[in-house]
Amino acid sequence: MDWIIWLDFSIFLVLIGLFLYLFSSSSITLLHRIYMFLHVVFMLWPLFQFASQTTAQLSYRLFYLSASYAGLSLLGLGWFVFVLFLTGQSYYIHKGRLFILSIPAVLSVICVIWNPHGLFLSIQAQNMPSEQLREGPLYWVMIIQLIAYSVASYIILLFKLKRKDESLRQRKMAKTALNSLFLLSFFAFADLFINVSYVYHFSRYIPLISVGMACSATYIVYAISRNRVFDIIQIVQRDVMNTMSMGIIVLDENNTVIEVNKVIKPFIRVKLGDVFTPSAVVGQFKSEATKQLLDFFEAQAEHPLERLEIELQLELNHIRHVIMQSAPILNQKKRIVGRVLTFQNVTELRMLLEETNIQNELLQERNQELLIVQDELFQANKKLEYMAITDGLTGCFNRRYLLQQLEEEIVTNVRHQIPFSIFIFDLDHFKQINDKHGHLVGDEVLCSTVEAVRSKLRLTDVLARFGGEEFTVYLPHTNREQADLIAEQVKIAVEHNSVPTGAGDSTVSVTISMGTITVDRFDMTNLTYPKAYLKGLMAQADAALYEAKYNGRNQIVKHKLA
Repeated sequence: MDWIIWLDFSIFLVLIGLFLYLFSSSSITLLHRIYMFLHVVFMLWPLFQFASQTTAQLSYRLFYLSASYAGLSLLGLGWFVFVLFLTGQSYYIHKGRLFILSIPAVLSVICVIWNPHGLFLSIQAQNMPSEQLREGPLYWVMIIQLIAYSVASYIILLFKLKRKDESLRQRKMAKTALNSLFLLSFFAFADLFINVSYVYHFSRYIPLISVGMACSATYIVYAISRNRVFDIIQIVQRDVMNTMSMGIIVLDENNTVIEVNKVIKPFIRVKLGDVFTPSAVVGQFKSEATKQLLDFFEAQAEHPLERLEIELQLELNHIRHVIMQSAPILNQKKRIVGRVLTFQNVTELRMLLEETNIQNELLQERNQELLIVQDELFQANKKLEYMAITDGLTGCFNRRYLLQQLEEEIVTNVRHQIPFSIFIFDLDHFKQINDKHGHLVGDEVLCSTVEAVRSKLRLTDVLARFGGEEFTVYLPHTNREQADLIAEQVKIAVEHNSVPTGAGDSTVSVTISMGTITVDRFDMTNLTYPKAYLKGLMAQADAALYEAKYNGRNQIVKHKLA
């Protein structure tokens, strides 16, 4: 057996080796899958060419050759689709267009398999081995469709390289495809020239197109593995991981580190290929974080399907607060195929929270102080308000408050015809008490008299000091009979009240003279000038008071309205 026929088989082995290497060393994207289809087409040609030269039976040889040419018929279509995806123009391909684009290749495959009357390929056994193959007109149809697909691929790639707005990565991908296509085209035309057109000048078959396929595939695989021209997904993933603010460790089902980003370095010393064990990790930390991590990994072992989280305080070059999370990676069958560990540095957040808490505490203290000041101001305002409406000596309401209250009350009483009464009284011979016992005793007499009067009044009655020793009482909802009874009780209470003088056991007593007036008949015209009406009422009560004084004091004069 001629050694050169093993060259096709060796090339097949090289191609399948490249295929397996590409499959095992790269992230499989759509572009990789399309190239792998093209690579499989590459492998069909040398495999069946080798098989055709290892058999002596013409029927088997014709079958193997037809299979190799069927694969070769798909080579142009495979390159064209590969170039479209490579240059980012895959949006042109949908089911309808793909069907139309694949018609020449499919028809060529049908012609190869059918081979009617040997119009594609025939074997003439009587000739020399190198001259036994006869290519028919359908063979050249296949060559034409291959050239058409190749020319279309060249045009797309050259147009892509000519554009100045393309990215460096896109230009590198297009250049890789153009170089590999040029290699394949060169060996294909050389094979067509030597093994078809001038086969009579050579004594044996030379597998030039197989060599071209091997060179082209080797160049593409080299570009994929070294320059990562197709591996945009993996590049993006790595860039995204390295730009994330949290550290990430990806483990497989055996706890082997298969991915790690740069952010993790300040927290844990780990590299690709290490076996991630709790003891190795815990040994890198000190103090309380050690026990926390051991408990965390123990909980992870007990609940492998749960997402766990823990916050650690690590003593590195300075104190750092880190939130560590552990999450399982599940496949479609809900089985654990790995685990993701994340480390998020929240030191600044914790410092901000602590500072915020301190500020909140200070704010609460200041708010508490402010509440105390507000309460003091409220109490002071209440005291000022009370002082503004009361008499400082006796604690009764003062004249201003009484007149203001009466003005409001009288309007309501007249409008709703509610009876009310007014008393005006003063202390009899009060000047003599001041002259004989002094003003301090006089003040005591005033205060004691007020207490005696207040003891006989109701809670709704208003007692006011009108001036000096003169006082006024307003009795709401009080008719004449009730007013007379209360006035008599007040008079008796004051008369029986005695005040110590401070000189031994001596005491002093006073009496009062009182004028009263009761309003139980109402005239709505009085609402027109309420102040004048009130002034008139007070004048009448005051006149009754003076009448009581004139008649001998210590008595009550009841004034009746006309």
